[in-house]
Amino acid sequence: MVRKMVAALGILALAGCAPLPPQPDADGRTAAQAGILSLGTQQPDRLEAITVRLDLPAAAAGSVLSFPENWGPEERLSQLRRDTATRGLERLPGDEEAYRVAPGGGWIAYTVAQDYDGEPDWETHRLPGTRVRTAESHAFLLGQTFLPQWSQGGVPLTLDLQSLPQRAAFSFAASDCATGCALDDLANSVLALGDFAFDTSQAGDTTVRSAIRGSFAMDAEAMSGVLAGMLDQGAQRFDDAPFASYLFAVNPIPAPPQGSAVVGTGLHRSFLLLASENADEERLRHTIAHEIVHEWITRRMGPTDEATDAQRMWFTEGATEYFAWKLQLAAGLIDTQDFLAGMSDLANAYLASPVRELPAGELAERIFESEEAQRLPYQRGALLAWHWDMLARARGAALDAVIADLIDENAGQELTDAQIRAAMARRIGGQFDSDLARHVVRGKALDPEALTLPACVMATRQPSGTVRFAVRDGIPADTCRMEILGPA
Repeated sequence: MVRKMVAALGILALAGCAPLPPQPDADGRTAAQAGILSLGTQQPDRLEAITVRLDLPAAAAGSVLSFPENWGPEERLSQLRRDTATRGLERLPGDEEAYRVAPGGGWIAYTVAQDYDGEPDWETHRLPGTRVRTAESHAFLLGQTFLPQWSQGGVPLTLDLQSLPQRAAFSFAASDCATGCALDDLANSVLALGDFAFDTSQAGDTTVRSAIRGSFAMDAEAMSGVLAGMLDQGAQRFDDAPFASYLFAVNPIPAPPQGSAVVGTGLHRSFLLLASENADEERLRHTIAHEIVHEWITRRMGPTDEATDAQRMWFTEGATEYFAWKLQLAAGLIDTQDFLAGMSDLANAYLASPVRELPAGELAERIFESEEAQRLPYQRGALLAWHWDMLARARGAALDAVIADLIDENAGQELTDAQIRAAMARRIGGQFDSDLARHVVRGKALDPEALTLPACVMATRQPSGTVRFAVRDGIPADTCRMEILGPA
């Protein structure tokens, strides 16, 4: 996910923006208990600058709005905002830009515009696409990069998008916030404006909205099909179907100097795909699948402590990676051979990793040090998750049930490591604790041939030293598919 990526490099100068027009009196608007988030454009039919306004009622008195300088790979976010105007907000001392809301409420308004010329590039931004992008014909913004944080959750906010062009998509529709939404959820959203291809389709009971800009190996219909299949299987296997509506947004990023790039970021009831247009279909499909699984691991369970997240990535990313493969198989998006090839690739990348024996504590400190360190929790965690799924199956359960348990038991409260481990041990048995201590905490190398596998699957070491998972001779692939999946 984006929050785990390496920080961005150099930043270019901000182009000047015209000042905001005088703000109307907010006394009438702040009398209600709910606040208002309003988004618009500075000039009609031009998207170089987006206006943002927060009207805050008296109920927000004493709370603090703060604008962090960093988020995920992005730094110096204050360069994106200009022409700030306030009423009823006290600027607090300190390096961080923060405001306390006065007893009668108040408002803050500002303009957002990109702070570099032209398209993003890898040399300057390292991860092009997450920083605010505003141009004459389109704009693309992640909420975490332009909206403030609110102490204690603030008050509910209604959403006013009437000043935006009709060709726009936000993770929330205005009607979603008719009785108010949390600023945290609105910030965990994406805004796409202008020359995107916008569409709406139905995936079971879920209304799927899409905003796609660029030309990719998968079209909007194919991407929606992956989304629909993953949502359906996740709902069945985790006994949880929470989505009345869902948005996926796709924005092109420049191809890196060598190869292609696909980056997925899970957001609130939505996900963002940043991809170079030379990325292949398999990579696009798998990244979409992985991000959809994050709706359950861990968003539907509850938030985790982000400051220590690297220490539990064996679960948050490793189990997610395993279920991305398993749910694709269940949805018919891949076949048995594809699944086993994917797990073989994970095992071989793990075996070839120079950091495969990093203990959890050291890995947490070095997670951004290299691509190998960043990928280790995915590889190690996914292989262990497959192994644990089979152990749970032998006890009449499945790893699917662990996910369902954590969703039901935690009900959106903060998810702790103790809760994760207790839920795993309950379904898997005593070997879970010893496996975790041995292979994650202490970093002892896994032997893929020693994993507990479905009876229809064999692991063989190749002359090159790599491992290949394959269906045993004489067993039909469809029979093995059902054994790999287990009951839904």
